[in-house]
Amino acid sequence: MQIANAGNSDRRRFSAQALQLAQMLHDWDPIGVYGGDDPNPSPDEYDDLVSPILTALRANPDPTSLARQLREVLSSDYGLSDVVNIDEFAERVVAWSIAKWDESNS
Repeated sequence: MQIANAGNSDRRRFSAQALQLAQMLHDWDPIGVYGGDDPNPSPDEYDDLVSPILTALRANPDPTSLARQLREVLSSDYGLSDVVNIDEFAERVVAWSIAKWDESNS
């Protein structure tokens, strides 16, 4: 998994599913931008992760596999070595993806 470049994370081009995932990333806030000292943090801080996560989800990963991929990208591209709640986030994202798949095929 590689993060998207800034040109690929324009929210105006996001599908409804991508917007939902962007909100999940915002709520998770792995680097703590939304609880920090900045009074006006960018709402799209994690948008560069949306497309790669959606791409990874197409391969139907289990939560452990998705968590491993997230750890790798957050380490290499964000410089994070220990991300809080990454396993729980991966479980939520995989469950959300499965629910979305079931919903779209009903």
